Amino acid sequence: MVFKQKTMGIFTIAIFAALGYYIILYKTLGRKKLKKTQTIWDVLFTLGIPLLFIGTFSGLATAIVAGVIFSIFTALTPKS
Repeated sequence: MVFKQKTMGIFTIAIFAALGYYIILYKTLGRKKLKKTQTIWDVLFTLGIPLLFIGTFSGLATAIVAGVIFSIFTALTPKS
């Protein structure tokens, strides 16, 4: 039961972190520029987000899952 709650907490935090950063980038850069610089943002987010959650295994797991979710969000962004 505790494992299930912790796993759901990790996924919830990861989804909100990835979605929040995606929305901020989408609003500031626009769709065209976000799509053009997609790889840069994927790498920066995947390497940068662990610094926010550093210190625990669950923080590291949250950061990795958030990086994957963010990559999915940017990959699904339409080009035009």
